[in-house]
Amino acid sequence: MVSLLRSCRQCKVVGEAREGLDALQKARELKPQVILISISMPKCDGIESTRLITAEIPGAKVVILTFSDDDLFAAIKAGARGYLLKTCDYSELVHSIVAVAEGEMPFSPRLASHLLSEFASLAEREGGHPRGIFSSALNEQETEILRLIAGGSSDKEIARALSISDATVKTRLRSIMSKLHVQNRAQAAAYAIRTGLDRREPNKRRTDYA
Repeated sequence: MVSLLRSCRQCKVVGEAREGLDALQKARELKPQVILISISMPKCDGIESTRLITAEIPGAKVVILTFSDDDLFAAIKAGARGYLLKTCDYSELVHSIVAVAEGEMPFSPRLASHLLSEFASLAEREGGHPRGIFSSALNEQETEILRLIAGGSSDKEIARALSISDATVKTRLRSIMSKLHVQNRAQAAAYAIRTGLDRREPNKRRTDYA
């Protein structure tokens, strides 16, 4: 893994840790933009290491690497910003590292689908609408647009409501779909309804939007 990333022009390896506690120490010293952590490590596993790092360094961006999706929710609860299977190809790995560095939350399509299904099941069991993990990657304007989409508003109605252009709405919608790992407007609306974003109070500071 280190050899592969050292050959990548988009990434620079600034350090390597042997186990979880060592990773915490290296994170303190080197303050890397992105931290890749294996789920299986001696002394302190990837979940606990991620929890320690994100607790001590709130802005830390951790991507957990594993062979299965069994620990997906534990990783998210620990503060991971990404979760990749070790069977992913090189291009997906690099893309995910860059995406996390830029503030996104990358998950493989299969993992994203699994996560959404689990949230849907949780909502049904509890009779509520737990906020989806992917929605935390949306900025304020994107969240407001998603809320309006869930309410059935057209692009023109959204543009008028938020005092932005139709082109801006379309650009934000593409960003929303990418961050939520959905393929179309209908799936984005379904996600918002499933996770309760459609019930969010409208933002009153629309003049702050760029």
